[in-house]
Amino acid sequence: MFFLSNTNEAKSYTLIHNVFFEQIMPYLDDKYLKVYMYTYYLANNIDKIGVKNNEDIAKDLNIDYLDVISAFDYLEKFNLIRKHYVENSQSDNYSIEILPLNKYSKKQETTYEMEYISSKNEKLRQMYDKIEEITKVHLNAYDIKKIDTTIKNNDIAYEVVVEAFKFIYYNNKSVNVNEALNTLKLWIREGIYTSKDLDNSLSNINERYATYRKILKYFGEYRLPTKPEMKKMDKWIDEYCFSIEVIEKAIDETLKIKSPNFRYLDAILNKWYELYTRTRKILQKDKTAYTNFKTEIIKLQNTDRKITEDEEKKLSFLYKNYPLDTVFSAIKHMNLQNKTNDIDTLFDFITGNINTGDLQKETILSFGNISLEDLENIFANQQENMRKTEPKNITKTVKRQTYVNTPTLTGKDLEDAILSNNDLDNF
Repeated sequence: MFFLSNTNEAKSYTLIHNVFFEQIMPYLDDKYLKVYMYTYYLANNIDKIGVKNNEDIAKDLNIDYLDVISAFDYLEKFNLIRKHYVENSQSDNYSIEILPLNKYSKKQETTYEMEYISSKNEKLRQMYDKIEEITKVHLNAYDIKKIDTTIKNNDIAYEVVVEAFKFIYYNNKSVNVNEALNTLKLWIREGIYTSKDLDNSLSNINERYATYRKILKYFGEYRLPTKPEMKKMDKWIDEYCFSIEVIEKAIDETLKIKSPNFRYLDAILNKWYELYTRTRKILQKDKTAYTNFKTEIIKLQNTDRKITEDEEKKLSFLYKNYPLDTVFSAIKHMNLQNKTNDIDTLFDFITGNINTGDLQKETILSFGNISLEDLENIFANQQENMRKTEPKNITKTVKRQTYVNTPTLTGKDLEDAILSNNDLDNF
């Protein structure tokens, strides 16, 4: 049976306290809300309607019997009802007392929204904590209900909801729930429901924000970047022209230290750019010399036609394996002997009976941008040079192979390879 602690004389309508609408209803699941409202109605009109059990309620509300049991367990937990068990009977044989709602708000030590979140799961609590951290305001009952409804209706991941708030804050320097939910609706229309969907689509929405997000995510940080961090990332991308792969490789190195941080990561990339610039200058010098070499040969041969790929390989081979004076002397000698003066004849004259396989393996000289593989070769060469300059009578410990000298090496190695003394003092 159902009964009220305080009965109302008026039986033609059912009164319910405003506290229910203000603090409770926004957080009740639909089925629990139906059970509570119907039970409240039954208790208020028991003389007219009579006694109903849990099976009757399930049938009247067109819900499962177990949902009714779960609803009463949930409502009792939050002091909205009290069960009165019948002695020596089954566990689900009890009467329900509807507790006065006007006492609810005075009795609770925590807000109902916090109880609601606690009754869900830890991930949901973390989501709301992150949203409040971004918005810098406490979410009210109405806001939480709107967010929760959007999640339920669209089956959208919690990470995507948080990302919508971060995205709006990044663009507008402020954010509210309505703006974030409008962005979520746009993303949903674009087919974005999961974090993976967002990874695939965000670069089309805002490429720079997507890059920031990818770097921070790889670094293990799921938050908005600070202004100093954005300034550093802009430098890596715009000034240094590093690809994401190069930055991720630097993050791998940074994560090897005890306390990874952005300043250390920035120091590594600064060092890499220094090596990159130094190597690029060398390559530019080589490119100029090689261009002059080809120009001189073509000039001596009195031809304006474009050379073939096979001829390019032969010129590359000659440039890398023979002194320039030797090549130019050979051309002059062939001219004096009135021999056919073309690249094939020149190559045969200088190299003799070279193994054809060696020529097939030859790669044409390239002077494009330095890739991650190029950087790895630079670091390997640097370490090799360092090993050659070390005294041979010193016993070395086995070190983990790495692209830069990280703290797994000695302090002296780290100082020489990455940072100055002043820089090291700051870590």
